[in-house]
Amino acid sequence: MKNLKVFCSRMIMTLNLILCCALFLPGGISKVLAQGDPSDVLKQLEKVQREDVEKHSLANKLDISFYGFVDVSYTHNFNNPGNQVNQLRAFDTDAQSFRVNLAQLVLEREGKHDGSMTDRAGFHVKLNFGEDSQFTGGDDFGDEFDFQEVYVQYIAPLGKGVDLKFGRQNTLIGYEVIESPLNPNFSRSFMFSFGEPFTTTGIRASYAFNEYVAFAIGGIDSFTQGPGDFNRGKSVETALFINPNDKVGLTGFLFWGPELPGVAPATVGPKGDLILAGGIATFQATDQTSFALEGYYANQEAVGPGGGTARWNGVAAYALHEFTDQWGVHIRGEIFEDAGGSRTCLVTAPTGPGASAVGKSNTCVAVAGAGVAQTLWESTVTLQFKPVPPLITRLEFRYDKSDKNTFQSGASAVNHQETLAFETIFLF
Repeated sequence: MKNLKVFCSRMIMTLNLILCCALFLPGGISKVLAQGDPSDVLKQLEKVQREDVEKHSLANKLDISFYGFVDVSYTHNFNNPGNQVNQLRAFDTDAQSFRVNLAQLVLEREGKHDGSMTDRAGFHVKLNFGEDSQFTGGDDFGDEFDFQEVYVQYIAPLGKGVDLKFGRQNTLIGYEVIESPLNPNFSRSFMFSFGEPFTTTGIRASYAFNEYVAFAIGGIDSFTQGPGDFNRGKSVETALFINPNDKVGLTGFLFWGPELPGVAPATVGPKGDLILAGGIATFQATDQTSFALEGYYANQEAVGPGGGTARWNGVAAYALHEFTDQWGVHIRGEIFEDAGGSRTCLVTAPTGPGASAVGKSNTCVAVAGAGVAQTLWESTVTLQFKPVPPLITRLEFRYDKSDKNTFQSGASAVNHQETLAFETIFLF
């Protein structure tokens, strides 16, 4: 009798839920019955109700997207440096250590090239949590929190549509980016780490003339790896994109402006004009194999030895081969010249036998505040495996070399550095 009462009670509750679904959720009852699994009817009804709420939500009506990724890693340095620092690295700075690199959340609404004014308007918010945020912005490069990109968008109805964005955005310069899933390797190149801005803040206009040629130009605050403006002048960055066919891509980029990194806005000093020009070429040789080549040259006033002109330049080559949808190998070779040490060797380090750098500086020895010129080489091999589509795993070996003793082995300065890293990324 007791079991009969329980059975009847559950049947009445289930019938009530089905009736509610039929009355209040459009098409709900047909969806549930289509599942053909009476034992799972309650879960199916909950799913129908959730889908109906999502369909009528404000985010859905405004066409707002939400996505992101989580990135964690471990890096072993074969030099076993005394300060536990991988010298001259952008994000993978911790030796013999696990690292929560980044948890990134993106909320966006993309503007459309046609439709009403509302359809043409959009926004983009990219929020970073994790240790990489210390170097992409944060608070004085200390906080593990950063709004990497925040901008509003409007596609003006001029010609085929002029895409206007106002706020903080990823730079137009360079092949590699902050987001690890969009790069072929785990570690970043010297060119990315020391020669290019990470993001820029200002206004940018982009226009696609046709499917082969597009152009972008922006007026921005400064050339820095994180947020901040070190002078009252504004700079310009621009890029020309040419894709003659579906296998070849060519990009030319240019930066020009009054820049003097490291000087407070209130400081009266030299103008420090900076010019950086370069380009990227990509080639899709087969469905599984592709190549990329990046090079640039930069010249900046008032930051070289004795306040003279400094320059830096580099070239990096990439070869990518995907054996299957799951397995791939990505190779990078690079040379980076820092004439005058304005980018990679400005920190005074202890001298004498067994001297080592302090904190996260490198072991170059600066004299009277002037940098020391050095040329850096690196070669990187990354094995990538995707067990399932949202999950990316990477095993990477990298060899760094310099013509100066800029790295650390134990407590001694050496001219080489070898690391082995494992990275896991989950996309959502």
